[in-house]
Amino acid sequence: MMTTMPQRLWPTWPYRVFLVVLFFGPPAAALFIATGLPIMTDLGWFAHNLLSTYVCPTPAKSYELLGAPMAVCTRCWGATIGLWLAWFGVQWGQRQQSLPRWFGWHWTLRLITAAIPFGLWWLEIHYWPAASYEVLLVNGAIAGSTAGLFFCSLWPGLINSFQSR
Repeated sequence: MMTTMPQRLWPTWPYRVFLVVLFFGPPAAALFIATGLPIMTDLGWFAHNLLSTYVCPTPAKSYELLGAPMAVCTRCWGATIGLWLAWFGVQWGQRQQSLPRWFGWHWTLRLITAAIPFGLWWLEIHYWPAASYEVLLVNGAIAGSTAGLFFCSLWPGLINSFQSR
């Protein structure tokens, strides 16, 4: 006789805290820089340099707040917006009991399909370097949305509607 262990549910607050930091962190870094205060400015530049070196592919294309650059480019910040859109979309879909069939696919297929929009990043970076900030923002939001849907689909206990199928 085979018994199954109940799935351990993860709390969602760490994911939401992560989203809040991703959304407010880059503009906060710009505001820290804009203060002109020694420690605050250094913290803002530290965040900007760290993210532009290790995370963001085009840091020169970032929005500016009060004359200081945000810590990531417009595309990366658009991805953060997309992560939020995915979060709210999954929450709405759960309430409506109308999540797409995609959530029932094997995780490798979900990963492959969620990664496809990131190819648009590569194409835009290499073949359209003069793209407007609006294009970067939308391009980032599309990729961020698919990544967010993938993360939500993996979060234990977040998507309950496909566990019984």
